[in-house]
Amino acid sequence: MIVRIRFQPSALLLLLLTFGLGGSSVAAANRVIAIQAREEIPEGLLLDVGIEVFDPGLPPDDERVSPSKGVFSELRKSEARYMAYHLKNTLEATGQWGAVRVLPRGVGTTDVRVYAEIRKSTGYKLELQARIVDATGRRWKRRKYKEVAYARAYNENAVSAGDPYQHLYNRIANDMLAARDNLSDSDIAKIRTVTRLQFAADLAPTVYSDYLKTNRKGRVKVRRLPADDDPMMQRVSLIRERDFMFVDLLNEHYAGFYTRMGTSYDEWRKFSYDEEMALHGQRQESSKLKWIGALLVIGGIFLGDGDTQVERAAKEAAIYGGVMTISSGIEKGRESQIHVEALKELASSFDAEVAPMLVEVEGQALRLEGSAETQYAEWRRLLIEIFNSETGLSVDPDDSDAVVESLAAEEG
Repeated sequence: MIVRIRFQPSALLLLLLTFGLGGSSVAAANRVIAIQAREEIPEGLLLDVGIEVFDPGLPPDDERVSPSKGVFSELRKSEARYMAYHLKNTLEATGQWGAVRVLPRGVGTTDVRVYAEIRKSTGYKLELQARIVDATGRRWKRRKYKEVAYARAYNENAVSAGDPYQHLYNRIANDMLAARDNLSDSDIAKIRTVTRLQFAADLAPTVYSDYLKTNRKGRVKVRRLPADDDPMMQRVSLIRERDFMFVDLLNEHYAGFYTRMGTSYDEWRKFSYDEEMALHGQRQESSKLKWIGALLVIGGIFLGDGDTQVERAAKEAAIYGGVMTISSGIEKGRESQIHVEALKELASSFDAEVAPMLVEVEGQALRLEGSAETQYAEWRRLLIEIFNSETGLSVDPDDSDAVVESLAAEEG
């Protein structure tokens, strides 16, 4: 027995509308306000924060990732500096911290250190993997932060809309504050002490390396403290001030880079947002048209041979219309590739606009494109030489007791 299925026009129309008119909503950004300090925090309880230049999230074996995946190596490297400095501005604005500085990756000593890797960054969405630890090795937070762009920030008529991902930075700031508020005053004092001794151990490891002990879990504890009137620690403090001055000069360069990059980057993100939304729309429309086309073809086939010329014509029209709709969907898919190429072109032009700059520090030209870590390491080496020259360690660096006695005699 042959069962002939006939689609009623109303049923077919309902089915097509179900597949053809369904839309997707764009998630709104989760609005978060950074918590501000309500009163001045005593200096002894302020913790300094070092924000490492973000990891751009590029594969080590092939940094030139395919632009079709939305990753452009030169842009990512620029974003790594830009985002780190933007987080610095966010933390400073809260009034909850001591000095907040951007640091080259892998160098420097500070009370609290922020590490972050860029997992995804477009004008539409940002994903960061962040880790916050203090000088004692205590882990404050490890979390993936995701945010859909606050679309109003791309509106030229919006007043003080700010960064499209400001709420993500605010969440990081609030998470850091929550972790700090769980510490006692004694914990904060220990963190500051460990940071000071770590700097001293970097300068004079033969003298201060045994003042701290690190256990198998990576936690650092103070084994003993130098005397309050230790002349060598006084010299360490002076050298540390010089280091702060150098890092502050480094941050002036980051600030200039941040400001110079801002306008171009804002435009790029706006274009990227528009392109990604258009790309999303094209892909969705392409998918819809293919579904509708397939349904029309299936519907035409199920109409059967038809008893009248009108039914046969309806069948042929449904099949032909379905094929044409599928073709249109494929063409829409091709158009989406045009948007991907537009993103690539925008990133390439942006790379040229944010070319690296040179800054003069202590009479030397410092290039901050891929060499800040090396330059800072060289600066720390010079500090050690200055310290050795001032303290006499270069004469007999292994005889720490004799050096301390000599310094005490000088001070006397």
